[in-house]
Amino acid sequence: MKAQLFSLTSVLALSLAACSQEAPAKPASEPTPAETAASSETGEKTGLSNIQIVETEDGYSAWLVTENAIPIVSVNMAWKGGETSDPAGKDGATDLMVYMMNEGAGDLESKAFATRMEELNMSFGCSTGSDWTSCSMSTLSENFEEAMELVQLGLTETRFDEAPFMRGMEETVVGLQQAETSAGTIAARAMYEALYPDHPYARYATPDSVQTVTVDDIKAQRDAIMTKDTLLVTAVGDISPERLKTTMEKTFAGLPEASQISALDEVVLKPASEEVIVTELPQPQSLVMFVAPGLKRDDPDFFAAYVTNYILGGGGFSARLMDEIREERGLTYGIYSSLSTQDHLGRWSGSAQTVNNKVGELIGVTKAELYKLATDGPTAKELEDAKSYLTGAYPLGFDSNSKIAGQMMGVRQEELGLDYFATRNDMVEAVTIEDIQRVADKYLQPENFTFIVVGQPEGVDEIQTYYEAALAEDEPVEEAAE
Repeated sequence: MKAQLFSLTSVLALSLAACSQEAPAKPASEPTPAETAASSETGEKTGLSNIQIVETEDGYSAWLVTENAIPIVSVNMAWKGGETSDPAGKDGATDLMVYMMNEGAGDLESKAFATRMEELNMSFGCSTGSDWTSCSMSTLSENFEEAMELVQLGLTETRFDEAPFMRGMEETVVGLQQAETSAGTIAARAMYEALYPDHPYARYATPDSVQTVTVDDIKAQRDAIMTKDTLLVTAVGDISPERLKTTMEKTFAGLPEASQISALDEVVLKPASEEVIVTELPQPQSLVMFVAPGLKRDDPDFFAAYVTNYILGGGGFSARLMDEIREERGLTYGIYSSLSTQDHLGRWSGSAQTVNNKVGELIGVTKAELYKLATDGPTAKELEDAKSYLTGAYPLGFDSNSKIAGQMMGVRQEELGLDYFATRNDMVEAVTIEDIQRVADKYLQPENFTFIVVGQPEGVDEIQTYYEAALAEDEPVEEAAE
């Protein structure tokens, strides 16, 4: 067995003591080098040591954290490719495929499969997104091999029986029908159309497209995506490298060798719309979404943008948008901003809801806050508070085996390197006011943003007036001449 030993990150020593079985966390997102070994100092700084790379004869590998304190093992698996690889006209096929992965396999029909999972005290399920398809499993250490045998059946001998397939289709169609009247769904689709209508990221399932999907379609999706050459594995818990290697080689032996998923092109965003894009939806409140070009995870300025976003709208009640638009003006219950980093697209976005007759004011004040941060940068206290929160809250993502496995998977998917856990907080601390001023000036100018409204908004013609008034409030008042 090839097993390379590395030492890793501070936050995890305390976290591992509290590991417990729970639903897998979605991998967190942040920046990138390539896979490099962490030094022994890293383990001392972070408290997490014994991260090992366990390689199989077939060329795929696992990142393993062995922790014997609690007899639980969590395993995450991920493959390159997701919803964007759906066959033409059959959007929703990959979602149906992952729905079926624990709905019966081998000789076990759906109910028998669920009963066997219960007998083994295990959880197993799969999900998909634009770029990746993932599965996760957690079980007691003593049941690990038997649980992974069930995973093997799910991945390679999926039954795709008619009853669960039709149930999955019905549930999906009902969910999509409900989503089509959701302001958030409508706003997202308007954003796709305005900014990147021809890219696969703009594809979405509809009731009609889902109902064209056949069992043969989802079998083909499984075999196209779940292959050895793109497989990534992370594991955390009471298990040795040797035991993991042997079990992995059995579990994944039946997977196809090579992926059939085509690489996507990078997204080229259209210029921001000068006019607010309005979609009518009868309701007492309107949803306001604002979107601009952002950064990819491997951008050298990512951490500066990450801290900037916290100050702007990612910090809840500590953020400027919340303070000015909710606390000072009472225009909304909540307004937030975020950095979205897909494999082929970086976006800076935000959203809020407000009563219809306040939409113009909310947009005008939002533009003013973007301009002020882009022009003046943050205060020293804002920067200090942002760093304190972002570094102090980081350990909370590592308080269970499944969360740690998810965090490691996110790092693997983004190719951040084994030293990421050790250096992440240092990169946050290294951000300066000058960094934020440079990044905010580049990305947060109001004219960079497309504003999308779903509802029955009023005051859209008065946005410029509200914008100028909000800026004027911060201008110094000249004293009258004596």
